Amino acid sequence: MKILTLLIPFFSLIHAKAYEPNLVCIKKNNAQNICYYNFEIDGDKYHFMDIGCKYSKEKLMKKIGKGTIALAKDWKIPC
Repeated sequence: MKILTLLIPFFSLIHAKAYEPNLVCIKKNNAQNICYYNFEIDGDKYHFMDIGCKYSKEKLMKKIGKGTIALAKDWKIPC
């Protein structure tokens, strides 16, 4: 039983997969003050709409890496 308790955290670390977001393009709509960010993560397409364009590229990449920002599936604006 003790061996099983030691192995479970080990296997969960093996299966935990870190992903690397790849920023494909940024488009800014000045009339509506919205910035569109398109990402690829493990080959899947995601987008983020920043209303007010308040995030810098670096700050947004940090938030995505931490998982504290929600990304929507597919691209809203094609690149």
